Amino acid sequence: MKKKEFDYIVQFITDSLVGFLMEDYHLPILEAFDKVYQSETLRKLQDKSTGLYLRSAAYTYEYLKKELKLNRLLS
Repeated sequence: MKKKEFDYIVQFITDSLVGFLMEDYHLPILEAFDKVYQSETLRKLQDKSTGLYLRSAAYTYEYLKKELKLNRLLS
């Protein structure tokens, strides 16, 4: 897979995660972006070796929610 394709997939999933947080938790866009960009989930998504980018946005969102709840960043 080319870098451009990988970057596109990562950006698509990232945008989806922000949208999911905004919808489910009624977060303002900047707060949702902050939670995603500060997360370990995003770091794993950006690391090709983890393979997380091969999963759906919904799967990755569940992973993110678990992380944020564990760190008490979501209720």
